[in-house]
Amino acid sequence: MDLEGIGALTAAGVAVFGVLASVLVGRWQMRAALRAAEATGQAGLAQAEAAYRAALDAVRAQANAGHRQWHRGVQREAYAAFLLAAHRVRDVGQRFVVESEQELSAEGVRAGRAGLDDALAALKAARTIVELEGPDEVAVPAAAMTDAAQLMSHFLGAQAVYERAWGKLGRLAGAGGSQGASALVEALERLRAGRRAEEDEDGDEEGGAGERDCRVARGALPAGALDDDEFRALLDGWSSGFPASSRAYLDSVTRFGEAEARFVCAAKVELHSGSRS
Repeated sequence: MDLEGIGALTAAGVAVFGVLASVLVGRWQMRAALRAAEATGQAGLAQAEAAYRAALDAVRAQANAGHRQWHRGVQREAYAAFLLAAHRVRDVGQRFVVESEQELSAEGVRAGRAGLDDALAALKAARTIVELEGPDEVAVPAAAMTDAAQLMSHFLGAQAVYERAWGKLGRLAGAGGSQGASALVEALERLRAGRRAEEDEDGDEEGGAGERDCRVARGALPAGALDDDEFRALLDGWSSGFPASSRAYLDSVTRFGEAEARFVCAAKVELHSGSRS
C-alpha cells in the first residue's frame, strides 16, 4: 500500500476514534445529567414529602384540637346537667313535703310522687352520661351524690306522707266532727311517751299499748280518712322520729354536700386541664 493509502486509513481511524470518543463523552455527560436530574428529583420528592407530612400533621393537630374542644363541651354540658338533676331531686322532694302540708287531692298526691320519681330517673340518666364521659375522678363523686340524693328523696317522700296524714288528722280534730281524731292524737302522744321511756322496764309495754290505742282510735275515724301508708307514717313519726329529722336523712344531706364539693373540684380540674392540652 502506498503512502497515500496509509494516510487515508490513518485519517479514517482517527475519525472513527474521534466519533467513538465523542460518543463516550456524550454518554458520560448524559449519565452525569441523569444522575443530577435523579438527585434533583429525589430532593424535590423529599421536599414535597416533607411539606406533605407537615401539612398532614397540621391538619391532624387541628382536628385533634377541634375534637378536644368538642369533647370538653360535651363534658361541660354533662357535668352541668348532672348538677342540675341532683339538686332538682332535693328541690322536688322538699316542695312535695310543703305541698303535702295542705289538703291534696288524690291526683295531687299522684303528681307529687310522679314528680319525685321523674326527678330520680333524670338524675340516674345524667349520672350515666357522666360515667361515659369520665374520667373516674369525676364519675366517682357523681355516684356518691346520686346515692345520697336517692336517700334524701326516700326520706322526703316519707316526710310528705307524714305531713299529709298529720294534716288530715289535724283538720278532722279541728273541725270537731270526729272524736276518733282527737282520740288518735292522744294515743299518738302516749305512744311517744312510751317510746321515750325505754330506760324503764315497762317502757316497751307502754309503747305497745300506745300503738294498740292508736289502732283502736283509727277504727273510729270516718271511712277512708287515713290510708295504711298514712297511718303507718304517723306511728313511725311519733314513735321513732320524723323522717326529715332522722339521723339517716341528715347524714344523707351531709354526704350529698361533701360529694358535690368533690365533684365540682374534679370537674373543674378536668375541664381546665383539657383546655391547656
